[in-house]
Amino acid sequence: MCIIKNVTGYPCPSCGTTRAVLLLTEGKIKESILLNPFGLLVAGIMTVFPVWILIDIVLKKETFYTAYKKTETVLRKPWLATLLIALVLLNWIWNLYKQL
Repeated sequence: MCIIKNVTGYPCPSCGTTRAVLLLTEGKIKESILLNPFGLLVAGIMTVFPVWILIDIVLKKETFYTAYKKTETVLRKPWLATLLIALVLLNWIWNLYKQL
C-alpha cells in the first residue's frame, strides 16, 4: 500500500497504478483507465523497454540509450516540463476526487 496514503489518508498521484496495470492484463481497459490513467503509461513502458533493451544487447547497439538522452533533453524544456507536471496534478486531483 502507498506510504503517502498510509500517513496522510490521501492518495498520491500514482495510487492505483499497479492495480490499473493488472486490470489491463485482464483486458479491462476502461476500468484500468478509470482507476489510474498512469497504468497505461506504465504498462507500455513495462512492455516496450525491456524488449528494446534486449534487442540493443543482442545487436550490440545503443538505440535505447540514445533515445533516453534525447528524451531527457526534450523533457528539460520548461513548457513541456510544465505540461507534464500539470498532467500529474490532474491525475492527483482525479485520485482525490474518486476518494470522495
